[in-house]
Amino acid sequence: MGFFDDLVPREEPAAERPVLARLTPPPADDGRYGPPVDRFAPVLLSALDVVGAGPETRVLLTGWSVWPRSLTLHLAVFRRTRRAGPATRRQSGLRVGLRFSDGRRVTSLDGTEPRRMTGPRGAAGPAVSAGAVGLVPLDPGQHLSRGSLFTTDVDLYLAELPPPGEAWLVVEWPDEGIPETHTAIGVAALRAASGRAIEVWPDLEPPEPTAGRRLLATLEVGGPPAFLAPPLTSGQQRRLADEEEARQRYVPRADWQGMAYRSWEDTALVRARLAGGAPPGATLDPRGATPLHRVAERGAAEAVGLLLAHGAEVDARDGDGHTPLWHAVRALDEGTLRALIEAGADVWTPQTGPWSPGRLLATTSLAPLVTGLPGAVESPAEEVAAFRAAGALIAAFGREPLWTEGLGVAFVRGLGEDEVIRRLGGDPARCPMTDREHLPFDSGDYDAALRHVAVRGVSGDPGGCVVSQQGYLPSQSTVLEALSTDTTAYGVYFNPKGGVFGTLAGDGAAAAHEEIGLLPHRSAPDAHWHFRFWQRGRALPYRANVLAYACAAAGLRITEGREAVDLRTPRRWVALPARLR
Repeated sequence: MGFFDDLVPREEPAAERPVLARLTPPPADDGRYGPPVDRFAPVLLSALDVVGAGPETRVLLTGWSVWPRSLTLHLAVFRRTRRAGPATRRQSGLRVGLRFSDGRRVTSLDGTEPRRMTGPRGAAGPAVSAGAVGLVPLDPGQHLSRGSLFTTDVDLYLAELPPPGEAWLVVEWPDEGIPETHTAIGVAALRAASGRAIEVWPDLEPPEPTAGRRLLATLEVGGPPAFLAPPLTSGQQRRLADEEEARQRYVPRADWQGMAYRSWEDTALVRARLAGGAPPGATLDPRGATPLHRVAERGAAEAVGLLLAHGAEVDARDGDGHTPLWHAVRALDEGTLRALIEAGADVWTPQTGPWSPGRLLATTSLAPLVTGLPGAVESPAEEVAAFRAAGALIAAFGREPLWTEGLGVAFVRGLGEDEVIRRLGGDPARCPMTDREHLPFDSGDYDAALRHVAVRGVSGDPGGCVVSQQGYLPSQSTVLEALSTDTTAYGVYFNPKGGVFGTLAGDGAAAAHEEIGLLPHRSAPDAHWHFRFWQRGRALPYRANVLAYACAAAGLRITEGREAVDLRTPRRWVALPARLR
């Protein structure tokens, strides 16, 4: 007779039951987000130590489950008074962490990372969930639960073994008055125990594909105790990182490393670097810029004053021979200009060709800053007239925002709309004035839009026509040559990938190609100076000076140019023939 035979009644053989689930070989992330409970039996190391104590609460370390490459930490929370829990989990709840010998820190607050879900055959599927990292809170069902009103088990999983050397368990619970408490843990014993964990199913093979309906088994779990401080959300992690960066940002240091382009506008940051011993006359890059050059070009007047007070050389030259005052003139910040001029900056020595900071500044609304200064150079009358004419054309394009990225525009001297349409291969009678709601093509079809250009007349002395599109064709030689028979045309393209490019055509032939809008060099045409390619910042919105330059290059003199280049206003549309595309 068998051991149990007299204790159980006889039964019929069990019918074959459907398979709910079958254990498969471990996925690639096995053991990263939770213990490998289905494949290994851990070594249980007991421990008993109070690791945190408050007026009404004690936290005890009760032991470890040691897996081959990871750990489960077992804590028990004892309370002598049970109060109602908070409505939501609080960051001031129970916090647990480990400090390793290599200086690293893992905690129960470390947050989550994207985790690809594992399919029924062990393959990663397309679904993504949030997998906790650090000390991962486990459901109490994965460890013995006391089922008590006053005692609660807390299990935390660590997806690695601590490195050799000292390690510390750190516990804090502000809500229960438990201060930060450090307890040494025996790393050597934990690492030694990991080799004794038993792999229960060492030879698992992928299951055969099953036919028919797949049955799913579900396991209901209650989650970790509500008093455990929850892992940080991604938003909280970013906010903490930003706060830490802000704290570190203003720590005094003796160099200028990490100063981004806009950092030079931050007077507090410049002050912190100077307080730490950063040299005010340091060379910052291969082009020879100093801190004073950088703050001057950003228009940071207070930072300019700080650097000058620390001995920065007011007339230091960069690799292009430019002083901080030159860069301040380009930015046209009055406070910065005043600070440099009052510190004795050289105003009148030329720095690019015949152009000095004072000579450029005299063409702006801030000219009174240099008028009457010793060594003043009076501008020739024709130069004054050229700047005045350029300023009038720039004003013709207005100051309100206008989208120029990817815009192509051609200015044609002296021609009316009908003649321009004929030169572009169209029939004026078939090209009525059209608003944006009634375009002769689908604006969402890029190829169709590129085959059409808009035509809009513009009055002036002389006036002409503007050909435009959200594309590059108005700046192409084929189009400009067709337009410029017996006249002049200039096309410009604001390339969204970078740069602004212009082409001049006259009498049916392309005559010149250039990149425009860059800081003029010594041999640049005078018009590049007159149309303020040297100026930067808010004074010249949306490249209005580049549009004015292109208009002037074609020989137009207009007073109203904005509507002519603004594709949101009504205009006539022409489908270009293949020979012009």
